[in-house]
Amino acid sequence: MSRFFISCTLLGGLLLILVPSSPLKAQTGLMPAEGGATSVEERRIQSAIQQEVARLQQKEEMLQMREMELKTLSREVDSKLAELDKQRGELTELLREKRRMENEKAVELSKIYERMDPRRAAMLLVTLEKELAVAIIEGMNSKRAGRILDSMDPDIAASLSQSYARLDRR
Repeated sequence: MSRFFISCTLLGGLLLILVPSSPLKAQTGLMPAEGGATSVEERRIQSAIQQEVARLQQKEEMLQMREMELKTLSREVDSKLAELDKQRGELTELLREKRRMENEKAVELSKIYERMDPRRAAMLLVTLEKELAVAIIEGMNSKRAGRILDSMDPDIAASLSQSYARLDRR
C-alpha cells in the first residue's frame, strides 16, 4: 500500500471523526465506509485516531468544566470583594460619625472645665487620658487654658502643651 493512500485514509478518518457529516466522505470517496478498512494496519490506525480524538474530546470537556468553575469562583470573589468594599465604606462612615460625636463631647467638656476654678480643673485634667485632656484644652478659651496649665505640675503642663501644639490626637 502506498504511503499516499495511508495518509489520505488517516486524514479522511480524522475529518470523519471530527466532522461527522464531512463532505469529503460523500464527495471524494477517500474514506472507506465504516468497517470497510481494507487492512489490519488501516484498522489499527483508524482505531488509534478514534481513541486519540475521544481522549482529546474528554480533555476538552474537562477543561470546559474547569473554566466554568473558575468563572463561577471569579464571580463569587468579585461579589465578596464588592461586599467588603461596601462594609469598609460603612465602617469608615461609622468611624467618622464616632469622631464627630467625640469632638462634640470634647467641646462640651471644654466649656465645663472653662467654668471651673483653674486649680480644680488642672487636678482633674491630669487624671484624664492625654488625648482627651488635649481635646479639652483645644476647645477652651486660650486665656482660661493658660490659667489651668499654670496650675498644673510643670512637666505635665509641658507634655500637654507639646501634644496640643502637634495636635497628637486622632
